Amino acid sequence: MKIFTGDEAGLIKSITISEKSKDNISSPIVKIWGKIDRSKSIQLMYYTANKKLVVARKNGQINIHDPNEGKMCQEFFETQVVGGHKSSARFHVGDVYRQGYRTSSATGTTLTLVPDLCRLRVHSKEHHIFACGGRERELSVWDINAYKEGTCFMKTQKEKESKAGLVWMSKNVSHDYLDLRVPVWITDLQFLNDQETTKLIRIYDTKVKRRPVSDFNIGDNPVVSLIVGRNSNEIFFTDTIGNVFSVDMRTGKILGQFKGFAGSVTSLAVATESSLLATVAMDRFLRIHEIGASRKLINKVYLKQRLTYMVVDESEGDNKQELEKYDSEEEKIWENMEEVKPKKRKTKH
Repeated sequence: MKIFTGDEAGLIKSITISEKSKDNISSPIVKIWGKIDRSKSIQLMYYTANKKLVVARKNGQINIHDPNEGKMCQEFFETQVVGGHKSSARFHVGDVYRQGYRTSSATGTTLTLVPDLCRLRVHSKEHHIFACGGRERELSVWDINAYKEGTCFMKTQKEKESKAGLVWMSKNVSHDYLDLRVPVWITDLQFLNDQETTKLIRIYDTKVKRRPVSDFNIGDNPVVSLIVGRNSNEIFFTDTIGNVFSVDMRTGKILGQFKGFAGSVTSLAVATESSLLATVAMDRFLRIHEIGASRKLINKVYLKQRLTYMVVDESEGDNKQELEKYDSEEEKIWENMEEVKPKKRKTKH
């Protein structure tokens, strides 16, 4: 398994962990790419299906790297990036840019939306469909292809004329028991088939209705980020004080908490095949936990800079070759070392 991390100093780190190192903290291989430049702090990363690493930076750069050598293959530029995906790699707060990474930076599609968007995610299979939301911005689903054609899927004539490309938009929950409006602030979202700054997680079914089909009040602190687990019934989320929990989305109950964090968790990823949860935090550590009843911390790597994002590559081929090369080099070093024989002590007469 290979893990890529980004940090506030603008460095990309590649951490390769072998199966035999699950119980051995000192064995990961760490490579560092780039130079320290805080203006290029990494905000988002994505690992594509054809093995390219997409990195979005604070200064507006979006780089596409070779994950084996770290060489930059392509570069785009856009300010205020809030979401990224392998086929739609350029986003602006209020505007959405669709830019294929195989094309030049001069071409693309621009869709002007509302300001104050905090999170955008593209569907993992239908790359022309994306969802977004933010501060007092309801969750909405858009179709870039429909936008180009000028079509809208909404029912009313007013919405059809003003919102080309809009597939679906959520509706806020009913007023609370004091008949006050519940505020909306979506900080993260996921497509379950492949939030907000309160302790709530909402699930929407776009085929059923605009209001949430499930609305869970979870934990004691605001939810910061979430990710779908090994299946759509399992979700992992972090809060503002560095807790990481697993939740059963059928019941809304917390299944357990992952321990060992000393700082706010900034990003998390699931290695589905090996049933592992990887996290990075502001305390500069990459941690790997088992997913299951034990939730045991099996690996911990100190990476010097404060970490902001991470992605996981579970493909075997390149990682195995790299580990075999590393092991053979280590064996050669031991073989070439001279044997140190103990000196005989002189005895005094």
